[in-house]
Amino acid sequence: MDYSAEMVNSGFIERLETEGSTKTAAASLNYIKDRLRESSFADMIVPNERVVRGDLQRSTQHDTLVKIVDIEPGSRAMAVNFRGQPTAEYVSGKRYAIGFFTISSLKFEIVEQELMAYEMPVTRIIEENSLKDMVEVKDREFLNHVESCIDAMQSEGGITTFNTSTWTAGSQFSKIKGSLALQQTTDNFNVQAIQRTDIVELKKLLKRQVLDSSGNVVRQGRLRPALMLMTESDADDFDQWTHEDYGDRLQSETALDGYTYNKVLGLRIVRTIKNDILREGNVYVFTAPEFFGRNYTLNDVKFYIDKIANRIFWQAWMDVGMGFGNIASVVKLELYSGSVSGTPDSGFAAAMPTDEENLGGQNNKAADGLTYPSLNIF
Repeated sequence: MDYSAEMVNSGFIERLETEGSTKTAAASLNYIKDRLRESSFADMIVPNERVVRGDLQRSTQHDTLVKIVDIEPGSRAMAVNFRGQPTAEYVSGKRYAIGFFTISSLKFEIVEQELMAYEMPVTRIIEENSLKDMVEVKDREFLNHVESCIDAMQSEGGITTFNTSTWTAGSQFSKIKGSLALQQTTDNFNVQAIQRTDIVELKKLLKRQVLDSSGNVVRQGRLRPALMLMTESDADDFDQWTHEDYGDRLQSETALDGYTYNKVLGLRIVRTIKNDILREGNVYVFTAPEFFGRNYTLNDVKFYIDKIANRIFWQAWMDVGMGFGNIASVVKLELYSGSVSGTPDSGFAAAMPTDEENLGGQNNKAADGLTYPSLNIF
């Protein structure tokens, strides 16, 4: 049997009145939970784990809960002769605390009479969109944490501002500039096409030992790149790679269908169309998650609904904890010549995530009356 939108909206009201807000919210929760794993690129990079109160500890720094995560202790081996003894070293394990924060949808409300008038399943659409909105905020927070890791590693090498004017071969500790970006004569944020050599150099940065100008080790290396995060529009530049990059077979496939593979140069590609969060020109390469950090959700995604008189209210929220214990496990490729760190260049906001309150802008202009064809009543 097919259910019309009107039946869905009316049934939503009827269930709320007969079953109460708890059962109605629980039924909606099942649908919301399933969408969480599909929508977040942060969850694709560091898989989400569900934790409960028993997995957490009370923080000594604030009045909420934290998750304590251990970091692998350092170790090494040495050669000894038959009469020798190895050097003694006391084992000292490291650990760090991951705090939790709440991401919430708006508190939606509608009157019963208007809900029944809709010919689309308004409640179901809002449930879907509420989760997508929350996941967008989660992905934005994830990228802000990642950017902090990269800036911290750059600072370890004594580099803060990173543009083509100040770029030197020894300034790449956690980020590199694209080969076409280095050819720019001004420091700007015009995005250049990604080149094959850019990806190769980015992979090498994770593997190599990197020294600063004084000869001190900043990166120990010996990390293996696993996946690459980029926008769909930056990935479209793979379609412009030439016969020299692809060879006969891939060049003919790309000319017909575009680049359809989920790997490039051995890296799994995570693509996103959320260009207001991951801005064009920013490409990140990560290790496997066990070398990087953790991503937690406390309990389940929560959904609250209530009806007071003829007015219906509902809201969704989730408690999220993310923490990266090994900041050397992510590197960045910038396909523009300007700097977004240290003393940023003019216009740097174009390469940074949009402010949280500006997320979720609409493409349609229906509110401005721009629909075609339009009918005018005289």
